[in-house]
Amino acid sequence: MKTVQEILFVLAGFCLFTACSESDTFIADEVTEAQLKCTRGRGNTVLLPFKADFSVWDKSDYTDNRCGEMPVFFLTMEGKGKICHLGKITTAMTFCCNTATGYYYNTVGTFVAANGDELFFEIPEGQIILNEEENAAYYQQRFNDTIYFTGGTGRFEGAGGKALTHAYVHDGTDEWRTDFFSTGTLELMKKGRHR
Repeated sequence: MKTVQEILFVLAGFCLFTACSESDTFIADEVTEAQLKCTRGRGNTVLLPFKADFSVWDKSDYTDNRCGEMPVFFLTMEGKGKICHLGKITTAMTFCCNTATGYYYNTVGTFVAANGDELFFEIPEGQIILNEEENAAYYQQRFNDTIYFTGGTGRFEGAGGKALTHAYVHDGTDEWRTDFFSTGTLELMKKGRHR
């Protein structure tokens, strides 16, 4: 019996590992039954690993002064990439940012899956700092603040959880963009149950 338990334990670990591996395979439509069996939730939810690789580009209207006067701007970012349990995504986010200090706040955004399901998120506040890591020649700034998932549509209705941005800003002469390599935990409602 102990051998069976050990095999099941190894299988469960393998399921979690492969749910969001380094490969280009992402779940595009539904959370699979195998993932549900490999995860633990609280009551009517399941907890899934969240892994995101996406980039955003500046689409701001710098004449919009809803955050105040210079150097505080209302910024809009749009982008695309891949996220576990969403597949290929597009994203849009807005926030206020003091470009002199790097302090930003009131970030709200949406990840949109290929089938149209949306996952909402927010970052209450954060700080963009000078990047002094090994990749500093390419990424001049970085930030690593908490993303909170705040619901969604379709299979993401009632979603929760959080992740870290783990983001880097490339401010090159060819383009300006931010690359996110975010990880965390996504909490989804089991089918047929909503908060």
